[in-house]
Amino acid sequence: MNNPVLFIVGLVLGLACFGYMLYRVIKFVKVRPLGGAPRKLEKPELHYLIALVLGQGILTIASSYGLVLMNGWELGVFEHIMIIFGSYLFGSGTSALFASFILHFYAPDIDSTQKGPIFYQMFGAIVLLILGFYLFTQSIADHLSYPLANSISFTKGFGFPNGGDYGFTIAFYGIIMVGGAVVSYFVCDHIFYKKYGKHGILETLLIVAFPAGVIGGRLWYCLVLEPGTYLANPVLIFDIRSGGMGIMGGALLGIIAGVLFMLKFRKFVNIRYAMDVIIPSILIAQGIGRLGNFFNQEVYGGIVSYESIAWLPKIIVNNMYISGYYRLPLFLIEAVINIAGYFVIRYAIGKTLTKKLALGDLGFSYLIWYGLTRVALEPLREGFTLNLGSSAAFGYLQSWIVAFVLVGLGILGIIGCHVYDYIRKRKGLEPRNLDTI
Repeated sequence: MNNPVLFIVGLVLGLACFGYMLYRVIKFVKVRPLGGAPRKLEKPELHYLIALVLGQGILTIASSYGLVLMNGWELGVFEHIMIIFGSYLFGSGTSALFASFILHFYAPDIDSTQKGPIFYQMFGAIVLLILGFYLFTQSIADHLSYPLANSISFTKGFGFPNGGDYGFTIAFYGIIMVGGAVVSYFVCDHIFYKKYGKHGILETLLIVAFPAGVIGGRLWYCLVLEPGTYLANPVLIFDIRSGGMGIMGGALLGIIAGVLFMLKFRKFVNIRYAMDVIIPSILIAQGIGRLGNFFNQEVYGGIVSYESIAWLPKIIVNNMYISGYYRLPLFLIEAVINIAGYFVIRYAIGKTLTKKLALGDLGFSYLIWYGLTRVALEPLREGFTLNLGSSAAFGYLQSWIVAFVLVGLGILGIIGCHVYDYIRKRKGLEPRNLDTI
């Protein structure tokens, strides 16, 4: 039918429903009861929010079917089932996640009988959101054209990898990178809130560290991964719109800028405590950011058989069909390892080895985890070689060598933290700020 009306109506109403739900939740958070009594979602308000969450799922189904009609796709029976359940779970899961997130992080004085359910609802909503997105993409994967669009052009619609000049565009990779940084910020902000009793301590840090990370990522790509191209014409370094970011350089410069900022402008915060909170959370931002490589068809490995990756979502498998062959989706592997690494450092190490840790250990553990990740995965990248004369793959070799350096720096940093505390203790000085995170 190629009719966009249902898609537009469903999208507009869905955004309106979502916005109104956020308004109700934020309004509840801002209203403080007299006498400092615990806040509680009364039944009328609770039922209203539930109705908005469920309504969001229905409107998401409408916009999804509008997308099908707009493109003239003919879905099979199972595809219809998947798009209905997937759209509903994705829409309602997203709405429930935002509502529970705001209530959990910004209404800590909520009634104890509701605090637990809200916390578990937040994680349950994440599961529903992911499951819904999987079902939705499975239902339409075989009807999409590949490679998938990787940007939005203001003059030519969607832009595609290696598809020519689309004018001024907004890259999906950039949007996802910003999203990862925001998630990382909120995680750290909540930890700082529990210790210092107020939000926003790290807002200015994000404004400083994130741009520094972007600059570091760009310089790493230009001067380490592609030095021949950019040293011959340095002006191209500023053409960031054409793509090219090195996540390792972004992490290093972002960390350096963040540490300097905290030392200068947040002197009331123990820098080693801040490192333990903030630096491991970079793994969350990097894990989410790696998903942006999916749209750019970047960070993939060698040729693999279809059967070896057929268990993955179809949309990933189809987009990994590059130059006539299926490729190993290294971006996905690294994304999973990075996000898992945060929980290993933050909880498996940070909560179980409390008595044996020194402040700063968790921050330096990031260098070890990320370094080992790149040590293991970099040789799997398409084009990697140990031949120093191969200019095409020289950048990957450089990154691989630097990964070993990161591991070494992490080990030395941990040793340094313990030696520093030992010396202070021998001098009769207790290590400063022994609070754990």
